[in-house]
Amino acid sequence: MPDTERMEQIGMAATRLWQAMPRSIQYVSDSANLVLTFNTSDQRIFLRLTSARDRTMEQIEAELDFLSYLHKGGVRVSLPVHSVNGRMVEIIRIENESLLACAFREAVGEQFIFGADEANEQEFRLRGQTLGRMHSLARDYLPPPGKRRFRWDEDDLLCHTERYLPRSEIVVWTEYNQLMDWLRDRPESNASFGLIHGDFGPTNYRRQDGQLTIFDFDDSCYHWFAYDLAITIYPHGWRREVKTLADSLLAGYAEQIKDALPTRENLTAFCRLRQLYMFLSYAKRWGLTNLSDEQQRWFAQKRENIARGYNLPI
Repeated sequence: MPDTERMEQIGMAATRLWQAMPRSIQYVSDSANLVLTFNTSDQRIFLRLTSARDRTMEQIEAELDFLSYLHKGGVRVSLPVHSVNGRMVEIIRIENESLLACAFREAVGEQFIFGADEANEQEFRLRGQTLGRMHSLARDYLPPPGKRRFRWDEDDLLCHTERYLPRSEIVVWTEYNQLMDWLRDRPESNASFGLIHGDFGPTNYRRQDGQLTIFDFDDSCYHWFAYDLAITIYPHGWRREVKTLADSLLAGYAEQIKDALPTRENLTAFCRLRQLYMFLSYAKRWGLTNLSDEQQRWFAQKRENIARGYNLPI
């Protein structure tokens, strides 16, 4: 749980800047970003606070511009809420730390829970349709002057990997080197490379009336579109029905994008990349020493998965 005094200061800022009802402010999570929720007089708001060490003001403004662009193109997204100062991003200073704060409307609907086969297939087809629409729009997106999201090879985890991964992690380093060589040789055409969501899973969308409302674009970056597809299928790679789920995902995607569809081989490689990325994310968050038993088991399982390899059935 977060520091109480720090939370109180942030709560006061939320009350002042977004007219939060003080007793409604609640802690949600604190991983890559600190997230709170609160009520105003007419709606529920989610407040995301990002350290200025992790993102620049220009990067966040670029993220919000992309959100607006997708919304105008017919994609349901959780839109930002202006502060009382008319800003979409506010700087909240607490002690020696600067936090970039954005408030978003609540995404209304249900969170996906894995269930019956038919419902799962429908859900993955809808995910494919939604990603296809997003990527179709992203092909023509131009960021505002001076505001740009980062590229995949500018990501801290992939360009400063040695800070988080000791050389003793031979299996993980071998996978890293193979995948980086593969990515650097891939062409970056407008049809297959552009701005993606970067974390498209069930925790970051809600379903209502047969449509998805997407939120949390904090990992949005310039990448191959196939990586978004890999992110959403990757956690299900060990399920007996993974082929059917992948087929449904790609069928929905093909309804929106007719060309540059990823091959199953390429999708498998991007799933390997996602597996590696998750290992690095938690290595940065937890470190690799003084771990709890649960954390040690998590890393041991991921090392085993990396060594075994990842394969999507054809």
